[in-house]
Amino acid sequence: MAESSSSFRGPCFCRHMNKADEFIMCIPDAAVCKLWGVYKCPTNVDIHTEDGRVFNVGLSAAKGKIFFFHGWSKVVEHLRLTIGCLVLFNPIDSTTFKLTYFLDGVSNSTFWTYLLPTSSQFYVIPECILPKHYDYSSNDVISTVVTENNTFDVLIETSDGKVGFSVGIDVIVSQLQLKDGCFLFFTKSFGNFFHLKVCGKNGLEMNFPDLEVDEVSYIFVRH
Repeated sequence: MAESSSSFRGPCFCRHMNKADEFIMCIPDAAVCKLWGVYKCPTNVDIHTEDGRVFNVGLSAAKGKIFFFHGWSKVVEHLRLTIGCLVLFNPIDSTTFKLTYFLDGVSNSTFWTYLLPTSSQFYVIPECILPKHYDYSSNDVISTVVTENNTFDVLIETSDGKVGFSVGIDVIVSQLQLKDGCFLFFTKSFGNFFHLKVCGKNGLEMNFPDLEVDEVSYIFVRH
């Protein structure tokens, strides 16, 4: 029997699609292990798309890997997924997933980016995410970024005509011990409040429930 959605705490996972993924998509090994353990994989799962459609997709095992197989091509066709699309699977329970795909890096109020090398600390926020009436040109806007129970202050400023996160991102990277190439998913809430979800290079969601964030004195310098 599948676990109820109220008690289930399965990890999200993401994948950057290649040509083969249009027909059969591999589920990251780490996600398979956390979701179902060894030899406990179901035969079918339901995939819910954001437009309300539900697709029943069969799982297949080959060479020690688990794949979305029978029915997956219908999902690809319906959403017009292609090479280079990033797809995010959010487990509702052990046999049900909500699928989010990102067009030009954005899906509704969420956008994603790779973690850049530590020498870079400016992450562009897509224009469609920002409120139209707010003036960010003053370079003194402080946003709140939350990951699980951890809260960070991050400066929002304008550079070369683009608005993005800057000072404070380095603190998140340091405290969460993130590595280059991680996937960062920022979801905008009210005001300048953002929720951050992180997936590692393997595509599996990273968790930081027991992290004790050091108290840091932020000094925001206006450029």
